[in-house]
Formats: sequence, structure tokens, C-alpha cells
Amino acid sequence: MLKESGVVFESSAGKNPCKFRLGDEEVMDGFNMGIDGMRLGDKRRLIIPPSLGFGEEGFGTSVPPNSWLVYEVELVGVQR
Repeated sequence: MLKESGVVFESSAGKNPCKFRLGDEEVMDGFNMGIDGMRLGDKRRLIIPPSLGFGEEGFGTSVPPNSWLVYEVELVGVQR
């Protein structure tokens, strides 16, 4: 969600979990940093500054430039 307004711009609630490789360059730095070190079942609230999120570009029409982001994440699986 957007930290300033609380508007949810993305959610996997009720859907399949998001899958990605930790450290993948296609994933925002704040997400990679925030999830690193989590264990199966852990939950975290990630507060991501623009410099580690979508930056000056924003993301489409849903995330304005220079937005702080808040993600509620739970690690539900790990593949090696």
C-alpha cells in the first residue's frame, strides 16, 4: 500500500503467493532486503523508501513518483 494514503495498489490476498528468486534484479531492492533472513512462517511489515522501491518513476498510474511503500509479507514457502 502507499504509506501516505493507505491506498492498496497490489495484493495477493486470496490469490496464489508471489514467487521470485531472492536477489533477482527484477524485484525491487527494498523487497529483496526486507525478505532476506526470513524463515518459513515469518511475517514482516516492510516500509520501503522511494530509493529502494519505484523511485522517481513510480509504477504506472497506481504508484506516484517518490512514494513510500508498505508491504505486509509472510514467507509461505522456500525452494532451493
